[in-house]
Amino acid sequence: MISRRKILSKSRDDINLLSNGHLDDSEDVWYQKETLFKDHIQEVLNKWNQIDDEIWAKVVILERNRRVAKAYARAPVLTINGSDVGFDGFKIGLLGFDNPLRDKRTHECRRHIGYGIKIKMDENGNILIKRQSRASVFVKHTTLDEESAISNDIFKLPQGALEPNKPFILFDMKKFQVNVTKELKKAYPNRRKLENQCLCAVAFVKSDNELLKCPIWMLIINMVAIDMLKSQIPMDHLPGLPATTDEENYSICRTVRSYQDNQLASHISSSSSNGSCKKEPPELPPRKTLMDEMSSETPPPSSICRIPSKKHKNKVKKLKKQPGKIKNPI
Repeated sequence: MISRRKILSKSRDDINLLSNGHLDDSEDVWYQKETLFKDHIQEVLNKWNQIDDEIWAKVVILERNRRVAKAYARAPVLTINGSDVGFDGFKIGLLGFDNPLRDKRTHECRRHIGYGIKIKMDENGNILIKRQSRASVFVKHTTLDEESAISNDIFKLPQGALEPNKPFILFDMKKFQVNVTKELKKAYPNRRKLENQCLCAVAFVKSDNELLKCPIWMLIINMVAIDMLKSQIPMDHLPGLPATTDEENYSICRTVRSYQDNQLASHISSSSSNGSCKKEPPELPPRKTLMDEMSSETPPPSSICRIPSKKHKNKVKKLKKQPGKIKNPI
């Protein structure tokens, strides 16, 4: 039986060597995959104290952008196939769930799922996957950047299409630990980016460039990775500190100005209530005209020194030789 505590004790040693929203269950439709990821992570965190230690993953079944089922994986090996069993603890039958808005293409894909896939978690926290179906199975990305916990072997596959009857590491715990350690070295670690790495998306039969347009697919949430992330990086906001929104950040200057105006208004009101405020207007300083100010000010000495020209020197010599003759007398 898998135990998160035992796996995390090993994971914490490896890391040391390397270095309140609410989801409405009635609304099961998403239009942005980032919002879908965030809501399902938050749903797990909200119910964390109620989740047993033996549960190693949460599986969410979706048809395009609508969630049709969700289940917790406790069995050592979980099979997801095209049967109509629903969920019995060991198998998830994708044909056992209703969707009143199911389209024709999704109906067609459901019939070709067949034996589906098997997933399991090993003692190190890795999630393994093996395709048993004749129809295609695709591993989709849940992160926007190159940092991901998906194994490099799957990255090498064209379009992430799994080979039949060959096991692959779907979630690589060592790779995730390296990404966590790298993020912790930053001044402001991005918890949301690491949370998205705890998710694995698998599409059946048909794939699409946009995840929310895949006819039938599933989301696997690694509980061991979430548990390790909770211990390494705290939540976004510390308790007791107000959470600022974008609008508050954009109106900081206006907030400071209004605060000063309020302080000035309170000071005036307090002084008037104490009787210290006079009815007569305050005395103004004596007026000075602009001409008075200009005349009183002495011009600054010029720092420019004029260099006399040769013509000027000759004129000065002639004037010295003829001191009695002065042109243009006053």
